[in-house]
Amino acid sequence: MHIVALRVNNFRGIRELSWFPNQGVNCLIGPGDSCKTTILDAIDLLLAERQNVTFDDLDFYDANPSNAIRIVACIAELPRDYLREDRYGLYLSGWNSVTRSWNAEPSEKQGFGPVLTLELLVDETLEPLWSIYVGCAPEDKSKRIRFADRKEMAPARLGAYADRHLSWGRGSALQRVGAHPERLPAQLNELFRSARDTFAAKGASTFSEIIEAVAPDITGLGVQVRNKLTANLDHTSFSMNASGVALHDGNVPFRCMGTGSARLAVAALQSAESAHRQFLLVDEIEYGLEPHRISLLVSHLRKRVESGGQVFLSTHSTSVLREVRFGEVFVSRRDATGKVEVKPSSTTATAPLEAKRYIRDLGEALLTRSVLVCEGQTEVALLKGYAEGKQRQFQMFGATVIDGGGASAPAIAIHFASLGYRTALLTDSDAPIPPAFTASLKAEKIPHFEWGDGRCTEEELFMGTPQDLRPKLLELIVREIGEPRALGELSNVVQQKLETLQHASTYLSDQNWLRHIGGLAHKSKWIKKDYDLCFRIGSNLATPPVAPGAPAHLPWQLDQIISWLCSDA
Repeated sequence: MHIVALRVNNFRGIRELSWFPNQGVNCLIGPGDSCKTTILDAIDLLLAERQNVTFDDLDFYDANPSNAIRIVACIAELPRDYLREDRYGLYLSGWNSVTRSWNAEPSEKQGFGPVLTLELLVDETLEPLWSIYVGCAPEDKSKRIRFADRKEMAPARLGAYADRHLSWGRGSALQRVGAHPERLPAQLNELFRSARDTFAAKGASTFSEIIEAVAPDITGLGVQVRNKLTANLDHTSFSMNASGVALHDGNVPFRCMGTGSARLAVAALQSAESAHRQFLLVDEIEYGLEPHRISLLVSHLRKRVESGGQVFLSTHSTSVLREVRFGEVFVSRRDATGKVEVKPSSTTATAPLEAKRYIRDLGEALLTRSVLVCEGQTEVALLKGYAEGKQRQFQMFGATVIDGGGASAPAIAIHFASLGYRTALLTDSDAPIPPAFTASLKAEKIPHFEWGDGRCTEEELFMGTPQDLRPKLLELIVREIGEPRALGELSNVVQQKLETLQHASTYLSDQNWLRHIGGLAHKSKWIKKDYDLCFRIGSNLATPPVAPGAPAHLPWQLDQIISWLCSDA
């Protein structure tokens, strides 16, 4: 079984959602508050095994119970016996996987395969109503999924580690594993009776003194003891419901393991074939796990649903994005009206191979609201340093800056914009962008920041930095590349032997020499691959910006970029 269509209305932060998940793994990504967890919660509630869930006002969109909650899912690839007329055959709907359209009844000739359409409704009475949605009688809510079948459909949810799943008890993962889990209570009670008999025989001498001391007082107060006072185990504190039997590693309970190990153990139990789980929900799969363990868990879950079933997981980790496959990634976005859109990462005009690379190498951009694609690492570090120096951390606005890898930066910006991200581009100006890309940037309404005047970033640093900061800029660079190298290369440019940095600084007030020095810095890669150096340079540029158009206007330009990053997305 697997969900082919999910529709959610007025549930928590979701006013409206329509999504068509894949069979297999579905990895939800996106910025914070894009309702990834809420989507998992909606599936969990719709397919809940026990329908004694309570709702309150905060479960409704905008906390307004007049907005009735409706969660609907079409479930395909049903077991054969579900199709019988004495089971659910008379309540089936149709689903066309090619056109992604629903029909009131199945019709193999028209391409509508049989599906069960399940519905959960909650109105202002706060009373949930689960039913099978029947197309020919949409107002009839009397049709239900049998409890035994709800147990089969009920999702296994791996959230933050829970002790109860590592003990045998009602609702635990261990309770479902095995060929005949229904026999466990009777078997446990038999073991308990044996334990009581053994305890009574071996514990009589231990407690005899206490019993002899209290027995006369109990009898004296008129308490009738039918047989004889003894000490023994109490079955109310040692039963299936009390989770008294737990999984151990030797003498140590699994619940005492580290967070990651315990979570993997629970994942193994939840997804075990013998537990008969069709739907697996994993919120923040990276929680408590190192990258190599993330890789192991993703692989395990994928194999578990190869032949049927689904995994729905959410993540905020680039490590996870390097492990999931291209077609398994879905981007969740929520607009100001509460409409949530879930897009496959593969549905863009970008060449598939490039799009796959963007997910694995630039995954952090997929987890934000706004993306500034920079031409290279130099600009990324420069901006981050400047933002920190100005105490205008754009990260708090859900924005990030990424390395566009040189000439591919415009294509990357266009790709993220097509996925619905608020996107901008920053390039230097020594090589013009091809006209086709310029047209696409305009079509996608992508702001393009550039230095202008044909300057590369190094030329802009020397020419656009205020006069009083240029000696400091040169000093920062020299500290990294060494004074002999710097003076030697500068001497070749000015065609005069420079003995000291102070002597070299005399050339930092002339715009012509500054362009030559910036060109030397670019050609000799003084700062190109030194992220920390570029960050420090950016921090030192955090000064009051001069007026636009002035020769030393770099801080003004950086302020414009930071303002875009810090604006409300």
